[in-house]
Amino acid sequence: MDTSTIVPADISPGGAPAGARRAKRSRSFWDDAWYKFRHNWAGMAGLTVFVLLCLAAIFAKQIAPYDYLEQDWTAILQPPSAAHIMGTDDLGRDIFSRVLMGGRTALMVAMAISLTGAIVGLLVGAFSAFAGGKVDALVVWVIDGVMTFPAIWLAAFVSVATAPALKNLAGSLYNATGWEFLRNEVMISYAVVVFAIGMINWTWPARLVRSQVLSLREREFIEATLALGARPRWIIMKHLVPNVLGSMIVLVTLSFGNAMLFESSLSYLGIGIRPPGASWGAMIFQGMSKVRTHPYLVLAPGITLAVVVLALQFMGDALNDALNPKSRNK
Repeated sequence: MDTSTIVPADISPGGAPAGARRAKRSRSFWDDAWYKFRHNWAGMAGLTVFVLLCLAAIFAKQIAPYDYLEQDWTAILQPPSAAHIMGTDDLGRDIFSRVLMGGRTALMVAMAISLTGAIVGLLVGAFSAFAGGKVDALVVWVIDGVMTFPAIWLAAFVSVATAPALKNLAGSLYNATGWEFLRNEVMISYAVVVFAIGMINWTWPARLVRSQVLSLREREFIEATLALGARPRWIIMKHLVPNVLGSMIVLVTLSFGNAMLFESSLSYLGIGIRPPGASWGAMIFQGMSKVRTHPYLVLAPGITLAVVVLALQFMGDALNDALNPKSRNK
């Protein structure tokens, strides 16, 4: 038998082993980022908690053993037991069911606030840095003015000041459209909280994007694109925004936890999510008067909030390590 024409199975026609050929294939930026992220145990733990929170929020009504509004007058202020694993409150409502619905509230509000703030901050920061001159100076003046005030007190002021106007607007829209959800007090309180926190949440993304765009707009590829006659809006959307996307992902992840704390703080102060809506902050406030005799009323929502916010911080730090070019080279 002529063996001169036999080619080993792991040898490519070009003479290089197939495994070596595959090894030479370069990985993309996102492949490297995912590789580094999944080898960060704290980041993966944070991602696991975040995924569990999302699943619990989506399937809260299926997971909850009781209706979160159901009042059992025979089980008032019961400690944790097999029937109520986190106990009951002063109205006989199951705390575990209310914690699940509070998680849905926290996730919905945080998602709305973070995404809205990121989009507004991205567009404002990119436009401000690219425009320069008086436009940039005016935007910086507004950002510095908003960030001068303590965030929680500014959000509380906006919430109190805008709540009557939003209620009147909802009433006018209901008269014009007849949509029943516009008369829902809980939905109106959601809108007030999102608007109040959203008014201050766009400043950090805007400042971050502005600083990065200021350095990017001096690059050769931006100058070449301008010389070819490209419009500023096209350059912002096609070149500048994609280059700051990694930093924005990190900032949105970190702002999730901050948004949850803001929502809980406003609800704790009584100007956030209104009853019968479930909120971790409102649950903590309601349990503070009985914390010495029934500490589980505060511990259940408080520990849940702390664990979720800490997990989101871990996930944000891991994303920063994975997406930040300086840390990725270490």
